[in-house]
Amino acid sequence: MTIRIRFFALLAAALVSTVLPVRAAEIVPDARAVVEAEVATRCKAAIFGEDFADNVDFNNDGIVDAIFNLGAVNCDGTPGGLCGNVGCPHEFYIQVAEGGYFLAANADLYGYEMKKRYGNMVLELKANAASCGRDDPEYCIMTIRVRGAQFDTISKK
Repeated sequence: MTIRIRFFALLAAALVSTVLPVRAAEIVPDARAVVEAEVATRCKAAIFGEDFADNVDFNNDGIVDAIFNLGAVNCDGTPGGLCGNVGCPHEFYIQVAEGGYFLAANADLYGYEMKKRYGNMVLELKANAASCGRDDPEYCIMTIRVRGAQFDTISKK
């Protein structure tokens, strides 16, 4: 039985959300510039690592979206200075056909991978065990499918 949970509800209930403010459905022309500007408010000197931004179509609509890993930021001389004890902030921006991006989700994660399942791309998120309803030290691996702007959990283990 496939359990489907709206990703936003999952974030509110299971993941500790990032400290960054959420911009509800605001269309921005350059998502990277917005995220870098937010980082600049938190870090006096920020160095962005090569895995800071990933441009990939994660919602399978044929338009390239963007994922930002704030764990790849060296903040004031501290690598991963924006990370917490439940992972590093990740922001998922969806690009719209008319141009621009909107923030669709954010989560503290230990990492993610894009995988192809049944011809579609899915996100495999490495999260805190609490995201799977556990309190052990192992990671929770959540497989998420995105359609439009809806994040659906396919599996958790």
